[in-house]
Amino acid sequence: MSVITVHAGEPRAVVSSLTQALSRARAGDLILLGPGHYSPQRTGELLPLRVPPGVAIEGGDRERCIIDGEGWSAPSFNPIRPDSAVLVLGEDSSIANVTLTNGGGHGLGALPGASVRIQNCVITHHGAHGVFLGGVEEAAITACVFRDNGRQRFSPSLPRGSGARQGHHIFAEARHGRRNRLWITDNTLQDCFADGIALVCFFTEADEVACEATVLRNTIVASERAGLLFSSSFGPSHNRQRLVIADNTLRDNKQFGIHLLAAVPLAARVPAHASCHALVTGNEITGSPCGVLVQGAVGEAHGNTCDVVLIRNRFAEIAQHAIRLVGALGGEGIETRGNTVRAEIVHNLFTGVVPAVLAQGAGGPEGSRPTQNVVAARFTENVFDTSSSAILVSDGREGNRVEVAADSQAYTRRDGNLLS
Repeated sequence: MSVITVHAGEPRAVVSSLTQALSRARAGDLILLGPGHYSPQRTGELLPLRVPPGVAIEGGDRERCIIDGEGWSAPSFNPIRPDSAVLVLGEDSSIANVTLTNGGGHGLGALPGASVRIQNCVITHHGAHGVFLGGVEEAAITACVFRDNGRQRFSPSLPRGSGARQGHHIFAEARHGRRNRLWITDNTLQDCFADGIALVCFFTEADEVACEATVLRNTIVASERAGLLFSSSFGPSHNRQRLVIADNTLRDNKQFGIHLLAAVPLAARVPAHASCHALVTGNEITGSPCGVLVQGAVGEAHGNTCDVVLIRNRFAEIAQHAIRLVGALGGEGIETRGNTVRAEIVHNLFTGVVPAVLAQGAGGPEGSRPTQNVVAARFTENVFDTSSSAILVSDGREGNRVEVAADSQAYTRRDGNLLS
């Protein structure tokens, strides 16, 4: 192992740029960044900076060791390119204790199939994603600060569907043949164009993609859509997603605190038999219109399942519903069939929201055709600050249903489609 020390912009130094250090580094080497501003204009950096396999970059002080993209690159889509990042991590490479800023595309990217570590960094002011992970084996992101990402406000067009946004703090694509395993812990994420953290599987992948994520003790504030977004499939069938979401603080995210969705088609393929399994526990969710949205499917999708346990979470200052369970949401002129949400809602605390929980078999506009979609729920020992209609259930569109376990807390049932 060699240690390569970089002295930013010092002409007489053996290594005066990160580009020089990376060209010399081999597996097992450590690059120590001295204080300075590393950028194309100041230190002659050639972007993207590519970290060789097995190489670690470590700054002495993340506030003083700054890698600046100077606006280089731009957002990309279909495919999203890791090399539109300021710095690209290779297999078993890592970065710690630096600031990455001002990329026109992503701040950090990781190559498909890589296992990477990102620790104690500041990742801010990028045009697209703060970190983009495209089909990694494993990735650990710990104790980082993310601010103001998605500055290009890029909304690409989709083959089917609408409302796409590229501009997350952390965006991960699950890909076929990869482990797609994430640990995201103890980070602070504030102000982005899309979602704070997202893990999805795109419509271009083969069937049977598996992924998993552990998301612990993060603080996620003021995302313009959701604090956390997870979807097992945007097109493939028989996908599997497993999640542990625990002890996070989600505050003032503009649409949802957490959005869990088994399947939604964003291209011609119709996703079927995808599953999302999630344990959501110990989180504090405040200031969003909807605290947690759980959906079996949206649009043309069949036989998908979302299994969730929500236990010991705290909800306050929620404008609409703290928890919303929807078997499926249909779309105009299409069939949405046989999707299921199974939910255990246990020991949660609800303050200042009525109804706190809404469960509906299926919703959608008048021209939609959702059928045989189901929510099966149990409500146990939750605490509400009001006893008036705290839990509201509706079968919704005809041919769909909500099943509430016999030993559940009291609830109110209404007829009709409460969700369009």
